[in-house]
Amino acid sequence: MGETPGKTETERRDVGGMGVGDDDDRWAQLPPELLPLIYRRLPDSADFVRFRAACRAWRDAAPESDPPSQLPWALERRGSAFQTRLHSRFYSPSSGRTYSARGHGGRSWLVVDGVCQGHVVSMVDLSRTVLCNPLTGDRLALPPAPYPQWRHGVVHVVADGRGGGDGEEGSCLVVNTSTRTRHFGYCRPGDTKWSMVDGRQDMCHRAYHGGRFYVNTDAHETLVIDASTGAVESVLPPPGRPPGATACGDYLVESCGKLLRAILFPRDGVVAASAQDYYLNVYQLEPAPDGKCSWAKVETIGDRALFFDKHGHGMSLEPNDAAELRQNCVYFMHEKRTWVDAGEYRFLCRYSMENGEVDRVVSLPDTFGDTWLVPGLCPSE
Repeated sequence: MGETPGKTETERRDVGGMGVGDDDDRWAQLPPELLPLIYRRLPDSADFVRFRAACRAWRDAAPESDPPSQLPWALERRGSAFQTRLHSRFYSPSSGRTYSARGHGGRSWLVVDGVCQGHVVSMVDLSRTVLCNPLTGDRLALPPAPYPQWRHGVVHVVADGRGGGDGEEGSCLVVNTSTRTRHFGYCRPGDTKWSMVDGRQDMCHRAYHGGRFYVNTDAHETLVIDASTGAVESVLPPPGRPPGATACGDYLVESCGKLLRAILFPRDGVVAASAQDYYLNVYQLEPAPDGKCSWAKVETIGDRALFFDKHGHGMSLEPNDAAELRQNCVYFMHEKRTWVDAGEYRFLCRYSMENGEVDRVVSLPDTFGDTWLVPGLCPSE
C-alpha cells in the first residue's frame, strides 16, 4: 500500500517516536566493547549465527572463529548404517533445541561414535570416508579406511591435535579404531595413508598429547606410544584406587597443555543406581625426578570443564554459564536400562570438583547421545 498524501515525516513515525529504520540503527550503535560480552554468553552456536545476522556491526564484532563456549551437540543415530541420509539432526542440551543439517548424500551419513571438534566423519560408500563440517558443508577427503567398517564396527573419532608441540598446532587428528582387534590408525587432513599403531590388543581409551598417544590398557596401566613410530616408549603404573572400588569409566584428555585422567566410581564401590551415585577422581600426568612420569591426584581442574562420552573419549572446554557449562566440573554420560519396556535411557551428568557431587542431570532424547560434536563455523584449511 502507498503512503497517505500529506503525511509529514514526523507523522509517519511509529507510536514509540522512532522512524521505521531507527530501531535497527539503535541496535547497530551499541558500544562495540559490549558485543563480545553478549555473544559469548549465548547458549549455543545457532544463537550465535542469529546474532551475526542482526546487522553488519554485530557481524563484524563476532568473527566466526570466536563462537560462544557451549556443551557439545548430540548427533541423532537412526536407521541402518548403510542408509542414505539427506539430513542429520543434532540436539543441544544447553538450549534444549533440535537442529537439522543437510547431509552429503552418501551411502552412510555417519559412522562415528565419540567426541568431535567441529567435524564429523562421513562414509560416502564402503571404501571412502570424508571429514565433514555439517554447519558449513565443508568436506575433506580422508585416506581409505584401514579397517572394513561394515564388518569390524569401526569407531571413528575426531580428536583435537592442538598443543602437540610437534609443529602440528591447530590441526585436527582423526583416529580410526577397530573394535575387534583394538588396533588403531590416525591421520590428518591431507595425509595419503593412515599411520597404524597395532602392537597390542589390550588397548582401551586413548588421548594424543605432545606427539604421543597415551593409551589405557585392560590392566589400567597407561602405554606411552610415540606417534611417529608406533613404538611403546614406557608403561605408566595405574593411579591408586579406593579399596574395593570398581571403575565405571576411565578417561584421558588433554587440557591446557596438560594430560588428565578421570576415573568414574560408584559411591558404594559396586554399582550406581542413579547419576547421583557416582564420584570422580582426577589425576594429572607429572614428571618425576628420575625422568619418569606418574599420575598425581588433583582436587581441581581450575577454570576448565571436561566432557566425556560413554566410549571414554573426551575434550576440555572453556566455561560459559549461559550454556550450563561451568568451570571446575566434569560432564559424563550415564545410561540406565529397564527390563519392563526394554528401554535404554541416556543422561548427561555434571560432576562438581568443588563439592564432589553430581549437581545436574539432563535427560537426552532416545536416539541421541552416542556421538557428540562441538559445532564449528569456520571452513577447514
